[in-house]
Amino acid sequence: MRKTEQVLRVVLLAVTGERMQDKLVLAIDDGYFLPEYKSLKGYTPIVGVVGYRSFVLNIYLRLLLVDSMGIGKIFLEIYNEHAKANGPRIDAIMGDNVIYGGFSVYDPWDIYSNIGVPLIVIFSHELDLGRIRKALEKHFIDHHDRYRIIDKAYRLSRLLQTPRGILRILCVGIDWDRCIDIVIDNQTFHPLPQPLRHADIIASAVGRLISSNLSPIDRDSEHS
Repeated sequence: MRKTEQVLRVVLLAVTGERMQDKLVLAIDDGYFLPEYKSLKGYTPIVGVVGYRSFVLNIYLRLLLVDSMGIGKIFLEIYNEHAKANGPRIDAIMGDNVIYGGFSVYDPWDIYSNIGVPLIVIFSHELDLGRIRKALEKHFIDHHDRYRIIDKAYRLSRLLQTPRGILRILCVGIDWDRCIDIVIDNQTFHPLPQPLRHADIIASAVGRLISSNLSPIDRDSEHS
């Protein structure tokens, strides 16, 4: 373990206690975007939060072209930025669903094979796979590829009863018991682990801020 990483781990342990050990996550979520941004006409913020429970170590921001297939690349960019900055070792990357920014889809197995860090996908709501499939077929040439990932991830996910409520989760590159331990120990007062809630809240606020500051001219220029 690198010296900087060791120092940061010591600081984190001093602040959060021994429970943080091996449960630090990089949680990534998307934010609000205007409906007219669909079909590659605008961007949505993607926020990555490195933290444990309510403790936030780092925040990363990217922009995703709505409905593009760039979300997997952004996951890797955020992770690599943290790694290159000698940040503490991430024990798992946590995502809300595999669908971001409209219908941008990432493959958790592909990301795991690239960086060797486990992925924990949390489905905060049940998916209507039939409805999703029809929407993809209507709007995307590559609908087969997008749906294949969504279908596989959802069907391999499992329901988990936690002290804060029921979650549906998919664990990639990590055994079930270890996955459960990370999820539950990062919960505070809500079923969603707190780092993922932080990412969601920040991304949504940034998205609304960006949208509210766009003048009608700015919006027209985006569509030209």
